[in-house]
Amino acid sequence: MVYEPDMTKSGKFKLVGYLSRDHDYPQGEISEAAFDRLATLALLHIIQYLGYYNCDLGSCGSNQIQPDFYWRGMRIPQRCTSEILVPGKAVLYRAPALILHYIRAHRYLPPARFLDAVLACPEPGSDEYRRVISDYRLPEGFQFRQRSWLQRLLRINK
Repeated sequence: MVYEPDMTKSGKFKLVGYLSRDHDYPQGEISEAAFDRLATLALLHIIQYLGYYNCDLGSCGSNQIQPDFYWRGMRIPQRCTSEILVPGKAVLYRAPALILHYIRAHRYLPPARFLDAVLACPEPGSDEYRRVISDYRLPEGFQFRQRSWLQRLLRINK
């Protein structure tokens, strides 16, 4: 993954969670509510890559067998093929879906403003979420895709 310091980019877009083993990152714990919302956002698969990014932090950059981490019975992968979009106050945050692994496996602590936006975010996949995201005038080709198992998961949690 291409490293970018947190909260970079100017204007209405900010990047979070583009980590690399060659750069230090803040560590700590986040609330389960914030992690749940991030995981649900990751399941939307709004921005898809043509390839994927692997974690290279800590022992993930070696040939050692890595422990598995789970969220609601689903395995959190050590690589990702998509990004998360989180609307904030006057900005849109972009983070790799790999942020889930970074948080669980490497204790990555995203910026407080980002976590506040995650918690204040409209229900992922809802009409309100789509409206807020579309207000940022994303480039042509961005699609709101939702898998049927995500729809079932969201119904279960209501």
